[in-house]
Amino acid sequence: MNFSVLSSEKSRIRKEKEKQREDIIKGLPSFINQLLLLMDTGLIITEAFRRIAREYERLPPEQSSYFTSSVAEILENSEKSGENVLNGFYAFAGRSDVKELIRTANFLYENKNRGTEIWDRLSDLADDLWEERKHLCMERIKVSETRMSFPLGIMLISLLLMTSAPALMQIR
Repeated sequence: MNFSVLSSEKSRIRKEKEKQREDIIKGLPSFINQLLLLMDTGLIITEAFRRIAREYERLPPEQSSYFTSSVAEILENSEKSGENVLNGFYAFAGRSDVKELIRTANFLYENKNRGTEIWDRLSDLADDLWEERKHLCMERIKVSETRMSFPLGIMLISLLLMTSAPALMQIR
């Protein structure tokens, strides 16, 4: 009994972590694009991060994801503690264990004092993240195609049986 409860709990935690990972991968490219747009207007990274996080705080719960709520929480914690938001983002990336987020957080953390001159490199990073997101979607499509091939095969066999059954009955 205890083993099944433990197993189902592990399965639930694994599914939750996978959903969080997908939310991060889904939200990160648009977050970087928002950073780029705000930096293009002349804002520094930390101020652009703050503006994006404030907008994420205003999202209704049904539109909010794990990533957006985490970014808003990072801002809230940094305002309470007086810590730089990029330090909080860096710590969040380390806890999340998502390589794309870790790479982005490292880049932002290392270049937080460079201002708007990192725009080109950040743009390249955003393009890479969009490609990763597209790759993830293609993988999901392939998995769904594979899952649908078995029911399709069963339907084909049943159609063959239904169409051949009358002919087989007339042979007798």
